[in-house]
Amino acid sequence: MSKTNHGTVEVTLGDEVLILKPTLKAMKAIEGRFGGILPAMQSVGTANLSTIAFIVAIGTGVNLAKKDAAAPIEEAVFEEGIDSAGSQVIPYLKGFLNPAGKSDAELEAQAESGNE
Repeated sequence: MSKTNHGTVEVTLGDEVLILKPTLKAMKAIEGRFGGILPAMQSVGTANLSTIAFIVAIGTGVNLAKKDAAAPIEEAVFEEGIDSAGSQVIPYLKGFLNPAGKSDAELEAQAESGNE
């Protein structure tokens, strides 16, 4: 069971709204491809079409082991515009940096109460 739901992000590509869900599987795939969440964010920042399409695909649960599985997403990202699509992906990646979705004060209060 995942406690992470605050990082769920809607990405609009053309007329289609895709839901990116932060899962451990998605995080491991992103880390495996880019070496971490921050390098993935940097790659999005360089306006890399393949990066943005990969993150959207993995976030929506597309099975990337299938040949050309990400091709429709790549086309949709291209049509939407890399800047627009990339700016929608960054909040999804940021969600992985704090999967509990709690502020520092909330985490500190939880630790003090012994309810971690």
